[in-house]
Amino acid sequence: MKQSSPVDIVGVYADYTKELQEENRNKRYKGKEHYYHASGAGSCSRKLYFESVLRAEPSNPIDEKSLRLLRLGTLVHNDFEEALLKYNTKVYNKVDSNIGNNTKDNIVFHTEGEIIIDDLNVRGFYDIVVDDDRGVEPKVYLYDLKTCAAYSWKVKFGRNKTLDTSNHYELQLGTYGYAIREKFGRLDGMFLYYYNKDNSQMRPVSVPLMYVEQAYTYWKNVNEEHKNGLPEFRLGISPAQKWQCNYCQFKDHCNPPQ
Repeated sequence: MKQSSPVDIVGVYADYTKELQEENRNKRYKGKEHYYHASGAGSCSRKLYFESVLRAEPSNPIDEKSLRLLRLGTLVHNDFEEALLKYNTKVYNKVDSNIGNNTKDNIVFHTEGEIIIDDLNVRGFYDIVVDDDRGVEPKVYLYDLKTCAAYSWKVKFGRNKTLDTSNHYELQLGTYGYAIREKFGRLDGMFLYYYNKDNSQMRPVSVPLMYVEQAYTYWKNVNEEHKNGLPEFRLGISPAQKWQCNYCQFKDHCNPPQ
């Protein structure tokens, strides 16, 4: 017989994750809702319209399981951020420094930095920028951490890996890369760093710098399309992939075709 718990610990944690999500939303986005989120690069144009043009309230809020998964990803990100900033403190006796002003023969990590691309109305937060002064010429690299489950890892890195037709992560990174290059005058490499939540394996994947230009074009097209109102349904753009509708927070507003 299945035993039930006398105390709803899961419910308490669910309330906690909801509160954290709301706090993060207010801290990061309140008063700046008109910006497109850089993390939305490559996603459905209709979703972006509901989110940043109409600024509609989500009709399908994130469920408890998804909130727990998001929280797990946040904890991994926070741990890496603390480790990198502690490295800065050890080497430079300070938490951060200006990119391009690295006077030691070493590296400096910059974490969770805000980016704003005004001409595209895009705003977001990069994970890690590395100021590398170990060679003859200084270099700047951009990293983004991605937590994934065992199945997603197997699809991407397993022996029988399948071709991923989505370029969502690459366009997201390219968006950050555009801002980094504009602000600091150079960008020498971009990487997605995958973290397997089931066994803690990690693997970097180099992302071609051509995605910087592709990301700019993507957001430029989004801006132009949204001037004409809510985009029509066009598979590949609205939505980017059909399965995404099942997880969209604006599904009931959008009422996608079956």
